[in-house]
Amino acid sequence: MDNDKNEEQANPLEDILRHFKLYDQALDLKGSKEFNAAADHLLKRLEQDSGEVSENEPELSLYDAQAATSESLPADYVSALFDQKAELFDLKLMEILKYSVPRKIHQSLQSNNLGPFKRLLDLGCGTGLAAEALQEQVSYKTGVDISKEMLKLAQDKHLYNEYHLSEINAFLYQNHAYKWDLVVAAELFPYFGALEEVFEGIMRNIEEDGIFVFSAEALLDRTEEAPKFHMSDTHRFSHTEHYLHNVLKQFGFTPVEFSQINLRNEQETPVPGYFVIARYKPT
Repeated sequence: MDNDKNEEQANPLEDILRHFKLYDQALDLKGSKEFNAAADHLLKRLEQDSGEVSENEPELSLYDAQAATSESLPADYVSALFDQKAELFDLKLMEILKYSVPRKIHQSLQSNNLGPFKRLLDLGCGTGLAAEALQEQVSYKTGVDISKEMLKLAQDKHLYNEYHLSEINAFLYQNHAYKWDLVVAAELFPYFGALEEVFEGIMRNIEEDGIFVFSAEALLDRTEEAPKFHMSDTHRFSHTEHYLHNVLKQFGFTPVEFSQINLRNEQETPVPGYFVIARYKPT
């Protein structure tokens, strides 16, 4: 009996299940101490949830794919994609893919002597990873996401004062009772090609001297013929540094920090990206 007990205490799956709230089947297996079965179940789900499109993952129609190449991914596609990935999102992003942006936001705001803030607007908030990193730096938090399942997981963590299920631009172009002094878009721009509309929406909702923090996947082609952005075969957009600087300037944002970082790992390869902190200073 003692050996069995020690094996249970040493089993790493127990910690994974406790901290990341995998869906009901895995939790039931954990409760019955069937750790090996739970491990098999988890690994199968992680394989299905790899960066590649699986047979269960929503696919873009030819029409939608052509539209996405020029502007952004269709809202219905993004919603379905993240509803499906919600249960394993934190586990995959933080533990498997080594996603670094939430920690980077916290550290860079501190190192640049920015904050504390009154109100956070977290665009594409997902399960609330950015809000978790900013717990001590902002008083009132608003989370916006297109995925109902992602928002449910964020609500379970009690991270935000307000939760809004909405497409991002639809939310930004509504009339709101107040503006925000901190706006974060940590994993948003890979689902938008052209960024002018979302930048204009953020400009409408941020206070003067407010801080906008975002990340973007890097399109490292620096030739004169390089497009402003490019959609990969995994249906994610990357953007050039030149384009990001241009849209910042166009909409009244002055960079405080503009750095190249590794956003996460995919198939054990770092994904290059840009991390930006900018102040809204309209002319």
